[in-house]
Amino acid sequence: MSSEAPVAVVTGASRGIGRVVTARLAASGYRVAAIARTAAALEAVVDETGAAPHAVDVTDAAAVAETVGRIEAELGPLRLLVNNAGIAGADLVSWEQSPDDWWKVFEVNMFGAYLFCRSALPGMVSRRAGRVVNVSSAAAFFRIDADDSVLSSAYMASKAALIRFTEALAGEARSAGVTVFAISPGMIKTDMTAAVFADIWDEANVWSPPELAADLIEFLESGALDALSGRYIHARNDDWRGMADRIPEILERDLHALRVVQD
Repeated sequence: MSSEAPVAVVTGASRGIGRVVTARLAASGYRVAAIARTAAALEAVVDETGAAPHAVDVTDAAAVAETVGRIEAELGPLRLLVNNAGIAGADLVSWEQSPDDWWKVFEVNMFGAYLFCRSALPGMVSRRAGRVVNVSSAAAFFRIDADDSVLSSAYMASKAALIRFTEALAGEARSAGVTVFAISPGMIKTDMTAAVFADIWDEANVWSPPELAADLIEFLESGALDALSGRYIHARNDDWRGMADRIPEILERDLHALRVVQD
């Protein structure tokens, strides 16, 4: 592959959404660094895509910094960071979870994204070019009824925090020409969702193909929606291919952002 090819980092790349995104970017000509906790977990995606494997705990600040530095030294300047690594947490009510287990979800889903941004943004800012996509979830804000069986509170809270972090980071990086987006891939059948949503596993109209998230990330890389940096986009529910025509309206009405609605 040409040394001029753009470089992308995908965390949580060994399976599910991350594996599909890694494959798509590699097929589109990116030099992709695939991140997962263990080297063994990455073997299949590396064989399939030719991505460069990097085994790292996304919650380890020193390891993340060393990994990003090594990626840029070996592959070149980082243009795209996809923070996809995430865990769901225990299927227990909040008061039945151990503090360590509850906080681990935040560490992976939110702190891990922060650490990769912290290591990747200095180079992007100095080059005045780069894009970050944080994979969040509609679980950040959907309505919870009293009798609902819902996802882990740590998962929902961490995904909401990721959306707000995205907006804050976008504001900080905007003047340097770096864009940051939060996306939801929709409901996707993965190992993580299998246990949580077993009761609706066979309902065809609920699930989204992971390729749709890869489509959205590739579209964001085109720069068509850079004016909406900091916003949240749902891969299945939003007409993101037509959003460029609605940019003035979205900004004026402050849409696709996590807000308190008051009457």
